[in-house]
Amino acid sequence: MQFPRLPEYGYSWRSIQIEPIPNSGERITLGAIVKGDDGSLMVAKLVPATRLKNIFGKVFGGRIADALNICVASAEAYFSNQPLTRDWRPPLDGFLVSETRSSVAVDIEDGLLMAARNSCCLAVSLEADREQRSAETEKINPQTWRKEINEQVILQRKDFKIYFEKTINFSPSGVPLTFGFVSPRYAAHFDAISPVRTGRQNALVRAQSKLWQLDQLRDNGQLFQQDKFELVLYRPNTEGEDADSLGEFVEELSYEASRRELEIYTSNSSEEAARHVLECAA
Repeated sequence: MQFPRLPEYGYSWRSIQIEPIPNSGERITLGAIVKGDDGSLMVAKLVPATRLKNIFGKVFGGRIADALNICVASAEAYFSNQPLTRDWRPPLDGFLVSETRSSVAVDIEDGLLMAARNSCCLAVSLEADREQRSAETEKINPQTWRKEINEQVILQRKDFKIYFEKTINFSPSGVPLTFGFVSPRYAAHFDAISPVRTGRQNALVRAQSKLWQLDQLRDNGQLFQQDKFELVLYRPNTEGEDADSLGEFVEELSYEASRRELEIYTSNSSEEAARHVLECAA
């Protein structure tokens, strides 16, 4: 009997937690710090601001979301040149960091998803499983969104086919990363926001990992000198409270992009998104 081959990418992770009631001992995981054995670092929020506002109220939840942004930025700055086992304290009261755990994954993005599922952040785990089960029935998901844009672009520029699904290895010891689109002038990843609120927690983790990949591409300036690095998002049409919630979610992703000096483009039309890709890449 042959067993499946184990992933070979080693990584360690710690969770960023909050204690809503001081000295209660109750902790809620809101973020994850993941560092690969190759030195790659990814610090991500696991719970969007909209969910925090639903749980703790608009005012208090908003304050927690803002505080989480500060903690994420602090952890990213500290662990960029320090081992994950080093003693780091979140800069704000009420936030804590877990002990270091280690495992193996396909790559650091897979490590982040596994850390999210195993960090007692139950909602992320449940949504990831639900999303996987419903991916085939949803009208638009990240795979279909990328495929539709791909087809629309190639209809107009067949020579652009080579720029889709571009796999790049930044160093001999690194794990190859696959990007949605990389041309000499323009680099992009494609993602889709769930039309229902319950699907957005896992979407936040996924989108942050794609922004991190674009950041890595941009930072390798000796190899890649594109004019624009962008996350192209499918944004569904919604009304009422759902529209407000979706707007806050896009604003949160825009913040994550801006702090990395990246851009986000949103649309609900693959034809429109394809025209945008053509304009940026031409």
